[in-house]
Amino acid sequence: MVTIFLEYFYWHFTVAPFEILKIAGDYLKAARHQFLIVQHLKTLFSPWHRQNPSDFSVRQKTFSDKIMDSVADLYIRLIAAGVRLSIVFMGLIWQVILLICFGLLFVIWLAWPVIAVYSIMRGLAML
Repeated sequence: MVTIFLEYFYWHFTVAPFEILKIAGDYLKAARHQFLIVQHLKTLFSPWHRQNPSDFSVRQKTFSDKIMDSVADLYIRLIAAGVRLSIVFMGLIWQVILLICFGLLFVIWLAWPVIAVYSIMRGLAML
């Protein structure tokens, strides 16, 4: 009977915390891949879906047409950068939330046996 408790405490305080940290790392890695944080930062000022408004014209362009196309291309790139930055920020916020949740889980996991023993002692004292 005593060996079961010793094995449980060994597992609870040595094996399980490392597994919790491993699972937390997997969740953070999955969130990074889900939001494509690195890819969005690499292509921050690229055109949206690799398309520029200037690519759709079939007629001969004048100088003013080229200037207007350049301005439109710039606006599209800025809008795409804004969308990508918002996705990156949402991904980073989600990773912070995951870190906080797993941190709380880790602290609760380590404190759980102490809370259980305290609750049992308190209950026995009330009898």
